Amino acid sequence: MVRVSPGEVALLVESWNSHQQIGTAVRVLRDDGSVLKTKTRSEAWMVGSMPVVQVEGIAGGYSLFRVAVDR
Repeated sequence: MVRVSPGEVALLVESWNSHQQIGTAVRVLRDDGSVLKTKTRSEAWMVGSMPVVQVEGIAGGYSLFRVAVDR
């Protein structure tokens, strides 16, 4: 497992929000290993030390580490 400092996580959130708009098409790696193609419905933000973003079809925030832009 790769360790990421809190400062690096904050930069990840800042970078995501600078480059991705609400409505961006993404792929989400679900807990069961399946992949959901969906769209973002929020900017990214921090919950404690976890970067999250809201996506269509999933309630609440989902780990930004498991979300990738669908290009």
